[in-house]
Amino acid sequence: MLRLLALLFALGLIAPAANALPLYATRQGLACSTCHFDPQGGGPRNDFGFQYEKNRHSLTPEDSTSKWADLILANKLGDALYFGTNMRQQYTYVTEVGSGETAVSTLFPMQGALYVTFAPHPNLTITMNHDLHQVRDAWGMIHDLPMGLYFKAGQFRVPFGLRIDDHTGAMRAGFRDASVGSFGTSGFLPYDPRDVEGGLEVGFTPAIGFLASAAITNGGPAFANDAQALTGKVSYFGSRFIAGLSGYHNYVSSTKRTATRGSLYAGLNVLPQLQLLAETGVGQDDDGAGTTADLRGLYAEADYRVAREWNVRAKYDFIDLDHDVAGRAQERYTLETDFTPVPFADIKLSLRRVVPEDAPDENQLLLQWHFYY
Repeated sequence: MLRLLALLFALGLIAPAANALPLYATRQGLACSTCHFDPQGGGPRNDFGFQYEKNRHSLTPEDSTSKWADLILANKLGDALYFGTNMRQQYTYVTEVGSGETAVSTLFPMQGALYVTFAPHPNLTITMNHDLHQVRDAWGMIHDLPMGLYFKAGQFRVPFGLRIDDHTGAMRAGFRDASVGSFGTSGFLPYDPRDVEGGLEVGFTPAIGFLASAAITNGGPAFANDAQALTGKVSYFGSRFIAGLSGYHNYVSSTKRTATRGSLYAGLNVLPQLQLLAETGVGQDDDGAGTTADLRGLYAEADYRVAREWNVRAKYDFIDLDHDVAGRAQERYTLETDFTPVPFADIKLSLRRVVPEDAPDENQLLLQWHFYY
């Protein structure tokens, strides 16, 4: 454990100055809670976040000549009830380099979420997310106490690292096994970041721009093991620079397996149109019988906003599933663009090249439709 923490600190010293946090927070220099009810970001949007999306990811309203300038909408019913959606469908095309055959060509629904949030007074928020065939996030939160203190209880996603949109990133669930639609077994995290766990989370803002939070969750399904997955996170949100440090440890009582992770991330708003993001991390797994694996991960992204409706992006992902064993590393190179032709709708085209050490290279083409409100 001490060796892991020392290596994490060393990675922090050599990490480039322009590293990582979600794109919009980095671009605007605002905390995730400015737009979302969840202090960790993601999920249902508050009044401010809804207006930001209505303006097609911008703080400034549409130009007076735009057909959307006079669009009057709200995501609120009455004084306390908010609603929202997130729906995604994706076409995936995968081919193995050199084979001449298509590994997969398919359309599938990625997300079909309906958000309902009840905020009866300024210190209480209750939210639920029903996504396709299941209830996902479902929690209540007492918040805006002295020093920004909040308490959250229910089922939610583990608050580790960057909460980026792409769960297939190296620092998330991983990008292998796309041909069978299976992710979550080849990434940096020891759990699937799309899944929720029962738990408790507490956080506070010790100074302007800072958020410190900690959570205890089950580390898997309820009643399967002792509840002892621990996560800690410290984030800073500045006008041009955003940074954070997070740690995770889980001991699976039924199998004696342990998983430890640490990451550093930051984001730099180089120009109003250009943002740089990244996250780097180290980890260690122990199968309970003395066999260990040392993991390394890196994610980097550059975004350039060509116009209100166009954003182009380049990404690099690297994951080594065991630094001490040859052949466990893999890379992914991505070029993609986001097109927002109308408010509350994005079209994303991605071109990816996956380069694993233990298998042939893979080309991927993805076309995604995203509707949200």
